[in-house]
Amino acid sequence: MPTVVPPALNPPTPTNAGPADKPLTSFAVDLSALLRTMPNLSTTDRERAEWFDRKADLLERVAADGRGCDPVEVRELARAARVKADELRQEAN
Repeated sequence: MPTVVPPALNPPTPTNAGPADKPLTSFAVDLSALLRTMPNLSTTDRERAEWFDRKADLLERVAADGRGCDPVEVRELARAARVKADELRQEAN
């Protein structure tokens, strides 16, 4: 029977690893913050509208950068988030 060598548990870090990509790091931080504040059932319509505005802001930033995404599709998602925010603000009044 052949001997199987298991993969290393902690593979070494490549020596040519550069610093983290700043825009990607910033996006990850902003996305994480957005997801931590996702509305729940007890959130008011006004608070939900503000959350959807923040979501739209983040999506617009992603579309403007354009790397790794379809900017047209991401802008459409941002527009849909703005529409939802406007609907929630109307319901709150």
